[in-house]
Amino acid sequence: MTTPQYGEIWKVKLYPVRDSEQDGVRPCLVVGPNSMNNGLGTVIVLPMTRSLKDWPSRVAIKLNDEQGQACIEHIRSISKSRFLKKLGKATAEEMATASKHLQATFAL
Repeated sequence: MTTPQYGEIWKVKLYPVRDSEQDGVRPCLVVGPNSMNNGLGTVIVLPMTRSLKDWPSRVAIKLNDEQGQACIEHIRSISKSRFLKKLGKATAEEMATASKHLQATFAL
């Protein structure tokens, strides 16, 4: 079974979904800690988009020289069976920013 790790970016199958949830097959940033990723059948991710918004819930992530954003407003826990292919890894700076935005969003 695939075990995505913190900071990795994976191509993920997100459907079926409801209402305005992020849909389809898209990149997702793994934000769950490796202790959970390794021990559970699910992984916490932020779906990514190329639709750039100046929102506090968005984190700029560059993947293969293309600018995108990880969407904290669409955070979800998904089964490892949804992970299709590893696409890359966020930089330490991008992950620090993601952590800061997650803390602010959830008042941690």
